[in-house]
Amino acid sequence: MQGAVRQIWNRGDIPGSGMMFEAADEKEVRGHLATLPLIEAGMMDITAIVPLNPYPGFGPKR
Repeated sequence: MQGAVRQIWNRGDIPGSGMMFEAADEKEVRGHLATLPLIEAGMMDITAIVPLNPYPGFGPKR
């Protein structure tokens, strides 16, 4: 997963975590997730994969 995972955070509201990936699409993310030992062992569930886009609010004015 070297180069694919950008950040990992613990959730503050419920048990669990969130991972931010650098990937072209959901298929690529699922491929990376499939290599995680806890996924392979059936001990980790993926509840959502949410695509993100850059926020334009801080960019140059057009």
